[in-house]
Amino acid sequence: MKYLEELSPGDSFELEENNYILLFDYKKNGDRYCAMLTNGSTRWLKSNTIVEICPIYKLDKENNVLSIKQDAKNIIK
Repeated sequence: MKYLEELSPGDSFELEENNYILLFDYKKNGDRYCAMLTNGSTRWLKSNTIVEICPIYKLDKENNVLSIKQDAKNIIK
């Protein structure tokens, strides 16, 4: 679990049994703009909101599971 302010745009998370993606916009007071993945509705959330990270995955041509947003820790050099 992390605070919303610790995430970067494009990160996906779960809150109140709904899945969201963090968008780029934010307010001067720190609120973050998020979009619900199930219906596309958007809402402002407080930056100190605690959320559960939930990555989004896709299948490639060989049916390998790949994360949509690559984390720097997961990249093999």
